[in-house]
This record gives sequence, structure tokens and C-alpha cells, in this order.
Amino acid sequence: FKANPPAVTFELTGETDNIFMIGREGLLYHTRALDRETRSTHNLQVAALDANGIIVEGPVPITIEVKDINDNRPMFLQSKYEGSVRQNSRPGKPFLYVNATDLDDPATPNGQLYYQIVIQLPMINNVMYFQINNKTGAISLTREGSQELNPAKNPSYNLVISVKDMGGRSENSFSDTTSVDIIVTENIWKAPKPVEMVENSTDPHPIKITQVQWNDPGAQYSLVDKEKLPRFPFSIDQEGNIYVTQPLDREEKDAYVFYAVAKDEYGKPLSYPLEIHVKVKDINDNPPTCPSPVTVFEVQENERLGNSIGTLTAHDRDEENTANSFLNYSIVEQTPKLPMDGLFLIQTYAGMLQLAKQSLKKQDTPQYNLTIEVSDKDFKTFCFVQINVIDINDQIPIFEKSDYGNLTLAEDTNVGSTILTIQATDADEPFTGSSKILYHVTKGDSEGRLGVDTDPHTNTGYVIIKKLFTEGRHKRLA
Repeated sequence: FKANPPAVTFELTGETDNIFMIGREGLLYHTRALDRETRSTHNLQVAALDANGIIVEGPVPITIEVKDINDNRPMFLQSKYEGSVRQNSRPGKPFLYVNATDLDDPATPNGQLYYQIVIQLPMINNVMYFQINNKTGAISLTREGSQELNPAKNPSYNLVISVKDMGGRSENSFSDTTSVDIIVTENIWKAPKPVEMVENSTDPHPIKITQVQWNDPGAQYSLVDKEKLPRFPFSIDQEGNIYVTQPLDREEKDAYVFYAVAKDEYGKPLSYPLEIHVKVKDINDNPPTCPSPVTVFEVQENERLGNSIGTLTAHDRDEENTANSFLNYSIVEQTPKLPMDGLFLIQTYAGMLQLAKQSLKKQDTPQYNLTIEVSDKDFKTFCFVQINVIDINDQIPIFEKSDYGNLTLAEDTNVGSTILTIQATDADEPFTGSSKILYHVTKGDSEGRLGVDTDPHTNTGYVIIKKLFTEGRHKRLA
């Protein structure tokens, strides 16, 4: 510094810390090393004095900034950290932080810290289950850790974590280490056991049927209808309780499958959805039903005792193979009772009708009507059966032609096409089973490429193609 007369000397004031001094000649100097960590900026003032010590110029402000050097090592705030994590937690979501400080200037590489996992114990198949944010020290699970951590196999892990200054990019970085003990706790975000609900419940709704729970408080729950039903009778509250909102009908739908979802406050899923299964338990709320208003069977005059006349098959909409749908059959009335009552019997559980006492004669009674009681354990229904007595089947069917000639077909003739119409007659009683004609191809079609459909009203037969013909392989059928 220089001053003009009458100034003869200088005065230094401010944050000198007994380090900074100024000579009479105006030279500013420091008497010992500076420490940026003690004071990073010194604010000084210099004034010029006359011979009497009176300020004649100034004071002039001077700011001295102390430049940082890397003379401090980073230090963890704790020599040991402890934490816990749930199995199947979301990868990348922090569950623990480690923190270190460095007295060097954070605006320079000297104070920029870099965190790193040095050791993971145990190390399974050389796979890291944990990761750390190199800048923040946030510890979270890797994708493998989220999938494979299992407290039943390894309930705890130990990590050794290092921190380096210089952003971890220099061989001359200072470093420190700390130990982290981690306890793995069981994941409670699990699908509940399948639920069974009795159908047509008269209890007040909604009814709580099960619950899901995320591992931490604050999750937002919702249900997703997997089957896109027009009526979805379930709901969930923000405690994870799942309710059925109205009575269920097993005959309408006997089981439901849907998903429970947990999201964070931003609407992002916290984990995979849980599949919820609800089975609707049957009650006996359906009576047996008859296959038709009147079921018709035929029996020939010469039918032997015990032979089957036909089987009455009633239905019950309640659950199959349970007591609710198990049916019993019994004959409650025979009309007419000629030549006697009890001519027929029915198998109690199978519904098969049989001749019980004697063969029948058409000239005596051509038709019988039976009333059959069909019952389950709570309901009963009456079904009606008509039994027609028909002539003995003692006539053979006769074709109207003995030879229908040869046919030529296009190779691409469609399956299902009719290629020939045939006709036979039967002299037995018309419109009964005795005169009903069925046609079969018995020779010349070993691969089953032809079939015959019969018109039940006219006994006309229609020969149709069941499988495609291939030129070269099927030139002739004989």
C-alpha cells in the first residue's frame, strides 16, 4: 500500500486473528499458516496515519479469501448403523441412510463425498442384494435383493461402507468406513388365503371377508376386477379390509378372482398386485327340475322283466356331487292301473325305469302315464312320464333300390356336402322305435370319410362327406 504525505504509517484492523500485519512501508503479510476450516474469509481495513496517529486516508476495506486444500478426511457420523428392510420391498426405495462430513470446502472436489459398499456378508452366489446412492448415502435393495431376500434363510446381513472425498475419483482421496447391520423382516404384503362365502347371505352388508396390508403405513388400496364383470360386488377401505357388498348367488357365479393393489401417495404401485380368491358356498336353494313337461318312452310288447325302458334325468342347479343336488326318484302314481298297479319300478338314485311284474300288451293298454317324485334333501318336484306300448320289432328295413350306381366327385367338394340320397322302408308300426331306420357305411370306407344322416320323420338317408378327399389317394371307394 502507498500513502501520500502527511501520511507516514499504516494501521490494520478487522479480522486479523493476530495473523495479518502491515509494515510502515505498507506491506501486508501473515505471520503463520491460514486454516480455511477456522475462517474461510478475513475482512480487513487499512488506514493511513500521520505522525500524530490521526487517519488521513481510508480506511480501505480488504477481503482475503482462504483457498481450500484437501487437508481433512471425511468422517462418518456413526461408527455403526443399524436398520431393517422387508423382504420383497421395492428396488431402489431407501430404507436407511449413512452420513459422513468433511470440513473441506463442499464447493470443491475436496469436500465432495462418494459412498460405496465395500463388503456384503453373506454374499450369495456373488450377487449384491443391496445398493447405495453414491452421493446421498441412501441404502436400498437391488432387483435381485427384492426378489431373493428371505428371512427364513438369512435373517441378517452386514455391510461395510466406505466414503471418499475428491468425489472418489482420486487415488489420493481421504476415506473412512462404517459398519451397517441389516435385519430382514417378513413381507406382510401377501395374498390372503382363499375365502369361502355362503351364497344368499341375509346378514347386513357390506361384510368383511379378508384383509391385505402393506408393510408400511400410508398405502392407498384399491381393487381391480380381473374378469371385467358387469357387477363387481367387492370393495376395499384404506385399512386394507376387503368387503363383499351384496349377497352372492352361486348359481350365477361360483367363484371370483380379483386383485388388491397398494400405491404410494403419488399413485405409483408399491409392489405387485395380490390375487384374491373368493369361492361361493352352496346352499340348497334350488328344487329339482324335470327334463321336459312330459318325458316319452317306448316299450315293446315282448319286453322282458327288468329290461330298461328309459332313464328319467332330472336336474338340480345346486352344486354337483353334494347333498344339495343329490336326487331320489320314486313312482307315486300309475295311470291306468291295468292290468294291475305297480307294473313299473324306477331306480331310486339313477332314475332308470324298468318293467317290474309282467310284459305289456298294446291291445290291453297302449299307453301308461306315470307321476315321478324327484327330491333332494329339502325340495321335491313331480315329473310326468308317458310310456307307449308298441308292436314287436319283427320286420327288417328294405332299401327301395338295390344299387345306387357310381358317383363322381370334385376333389374340392366341401365337408358336410350331401352326395347321395337313399331311402328304405320298415313295415313295423309307423313313427315308433320299431320302424325307425338308421344307416351305416359298412364297407369300402375304412378311413371314415363318409357318413349318413337320417331324417327321423321320413327315414330318408343323406350320405355326406365327413373328411376331405385327396386326388391320387382316394380315386375310388367301393
